[in-house]
Amino acid sequence: MRTDSFPLNYFTNIFTPKRAFFNRHAIGWPTIVIVLIFLNALITIPVSLNFAQTDTIGVEQFYPEAFNLIDGEAAEGLSKIPVEEGRLLVEQSTLQTKTDGLVLIDQSDNPLIDSDVAVAFGPTEFTIREHAQPELKVRYTKDFSVESASVEEVKTELNRQWRVNNRVYIVAALTFLISFMTFTMLVVLTLGSALFLYFTKKSHLTSITTYKESVAIILYGLGLPTILALLYGLIQFDIIWMMTIQTTGLLIMLVLIYFKTQFNDKKDQSRVQEWTD
Repeated sequence: MRTDSFPLNYFTNIFTPKRAFFNRHAIGWPTIVIVLIFLNALITIPVSLNFAQTDTIGVEQFYPEAFNLIDGEAAEGLSKIPVEEGRLLVEQSTLQTKTDGLVLIDQSDNPLIDSDVAVAFGPTEFTIREHAQPELKVRYTKDFSVESASVEEVKTELNRQWRVNNRVYIVAALTFLISFMTFTMLVVLTLGSALFLYFTKKSHLTSITTYKESVAIILYGLGLPTILALLYGLIQFDIIWMMTIQTTGLLIMLVLIYFKTQFNDKKDQSRVQEWTD
């Protein structure tokens, strides 16, 4: 099996400090970009899994004023309405006027709402309106139930209904946001660290001659720490600790690389043959 082509030439060079330094010519700029995306994807995996399982995010966080309209009166009115297969069997429409808005229990899923802040419960979905926010409609699932529910139980159930209906979009949006942030930090970490490594060539004691070589060394050094950060994130998700493991691991790898090679090709006569671009 050939090991001088990507991705094998990357993975074979991340496990020992000597390979990470002596095979710094193995990857070019296009491959460097791919490696950056790959390493960020590893960090993103635990993020996606965590958001897919989270129950701490709810529609209440986006429509707080409307959710505050759900009080004891609203909960009591809903608790008296039977639910069958995710359908509210509303026999008579009722309107509750609050200080800051309206709570409507309607026989139609398209009620006329004369308020900037309102929550309307129809037979198959509920509608939330709050000032400049887009009007939100959420369909009930078959296990929807608010019978004999308290105020907090009603809010919890509405949040759950929103998560069930929008889980794919929630996970995708939050994952994209975190992934963009981690990718930006990874690029800054890689290019910034490589710049300091590149400056060592001025001492004439190192064999590093180009900025690309420095970037390649940094990416090799990030390989194992990123895998460790991934494993940690799968066990105990904490993005701060994951980034800490990645950064600290890179520092340790750079120290080991320097200890083994002094960044000089002549320090090891039994060096591994360099790969070609």
